[in-house]
Amino acid sequence: MTALHKIVRIQAGASAWLRYAALLTGLCIVFLSVQLYMDANDMLSHSRQKKDGYDYLVVNKKITNAMMGDNTNSFFTTTEIEELKKQKAVDEVGLITSNRYGITANTLGQLAFSTQLFFESVQNDYLDITPENWQWKEGDAFVPVILSADYINLYNFGFALSQGLPQLSEETIKAIPFNVTIYDKQHEATFVAHVVGFTQRYSSVLVPETFMKYANDSFGSGKPASTSRIILRTKEADQPALVQYLQDQKYATQNEKLKGSQLKSIVNMIFATCGFFGLFVLLLSSLLMLLYLKLMIIQSAAKLQLLTMLGYKRSTLQTLFTKTPLRIFMSCILLALLITAGIQYAASVKLNPLGLVLTPLLSWATIVVALLTGLTIYFLFTIKIKKVIAQITGSYTSFKT
Repeated sequence: MTALHKIVRIQAGASAWLRYAALLTGLCIVFLSVQLYMDANDMLSHSRQKKDGYDYLVVNKKITNAMMGDNTNSFFTTTEIEELKKQKAVDEVGLITSNRYGITANTLGQLAFSTQLFFESVQNDYLDITPENWQWKEGDAFVPVILSADYINLYNFGFALSQGLPQLSEETIKAIPFNVTIYDKQHEATFVAHVVGFTQRYSSVLVPETFMKYANDSFGSGKPASTSRIILRTKEADQPALVQYLQDQKYATQNEKLKGSQLKSIVNMIFATCGFFGLFVLLLSSLLMLLYLKLMIIQSAAKLQLLTMLGYKRSTLQTLFTKTPLRIFMSCILLALLITAGIQYAASVKLNPLGLVLTPLLSWATIVVALLTGLTIYFLFTIKIKKVIAQITGSYTSFKT
């Protein structure tokens, strides 16, 4: 092979190094675009911040002037719930059960209060906390309650400060029992309630499902069972199709969990533009390399024809022209991957202390793109160069045969 290189000399020159630099630049842009795209989608979907990998959206209908005076318009029908279950981004749909009976709560002592109240219940699978004593059966006088953390903040930093009342810690609230009386027009029952936990997911006062079923069956028989709020369990709360569906149906939910949809679209467009630019540079440098090799083969046509007449195989002559460029290509791919990995690691070190959880490793998509790029270049160069050499040496081979 060394002798053949002396016969068919392939000079690199300064222009070749410029092509290699352009190739490396294009590869780096493509790999970085893919890696940053995966990182951005991972952070925007908050997959590492979710307790179980899911988002939970509490959905209700928007109240309009036309709906005022008729509460039944705010309830979800069976058809509407089934349509929500069919949405691609929705994993499961849970129902929030409300009380169909009257409730009053009161306590005595220095922190005495008396107020009307409401209860809701959800399936345990949809709770963000599950206290140890979160259970109730008929005959129990004690009723556990999970309170919204937002209510505590509103009291401590709004009502208490403005009225000169003492602020309450979570431990204090848990330590204060209060009486709960549930009733209908004919009879009533009193229970002792304790706050056993605080939920960040629901703006509500939650009781166990077993208590809600008992109370609704015993004290709410005169009112129809209905659902005005439902829970969507989804791995992608800001999925554009889901966001658009909720908007079209005039459903309301936690807007902060949906804002990522527009941001994700903008980020995806930016990285897609960078990726296409890098792909353009990569294709341009690859084509220039291929054209350069074709030119070298054509210039060496007489020597190739002579070597063919002397008995050299086409595969040997093909390797003569493709071995070095393919090595350079593969080296550039490996170097571009190392550069991308270095940038990814540096970004994770800088961003993790700021609360942006970023993996220091390359994503699977970046590695797959690198492998596909290497295979594409290998087969492209092998097929094209083989075809050119066959055209030049074909007549001499047939003559020799």
